[in-house]
Amino acid sequence: MFPSVLRAGRLTACLLALCSAQFCAAALTPVEPTALPQSGDANLATRLASYAGRPVLVNFWASWCEPCREEMPALQALADRGVVVLTIAVADRDADARRFLDQAGVALPLLFDREQRISKAWGVRLLPYTVVLDGRHRVVARAQGVVDWNATAVREQLQRLMR
Repeated sequence: MFPSVLRAGRLTACLLALCSAQFCAAALTPVEPTALPQSGDANLATRLASYAGRPVLVNFWASWCEPCREEMPALQALADRGVVVLTIAVADRDADARRFLDQAGVALPLLFDREQRISKAWGVRLLPYTVVLDGRHRVVARAQGVVDWNATAVREQLQRLMR
């Protein structure tokens, strides 16, 4: 996913595409609350500051990643129910990411991480990758891979984590 292994990152995304969300759903794994990773990205800092006091679900994805594309409608549904969802397009062309979101009818906030500075600082190794932040913007959970956001158990867990 990082510049030297971008092709391998795409291969990983392609391998994940063999799994559909219903058969290969990733787990939302709670972690001890930890400080927000510092990437030095001003756009991310500004966006997160605009959500001060509110929990945020941060999703790292790419338009060329089929599992990421599969997950987007469910993330939009979460946002429609009041969850703050921030998406970060990793190693992607701005136009491709915007085009996919437009065509999919997804209207989620979008940041770009073309140089993978944010994803590297946040420990992203595989797409999609999701980080749940509590109201103090501490990391409280992570998920590597597609999460079945429509599953009742996942939504209940997310609600507990975002209190």
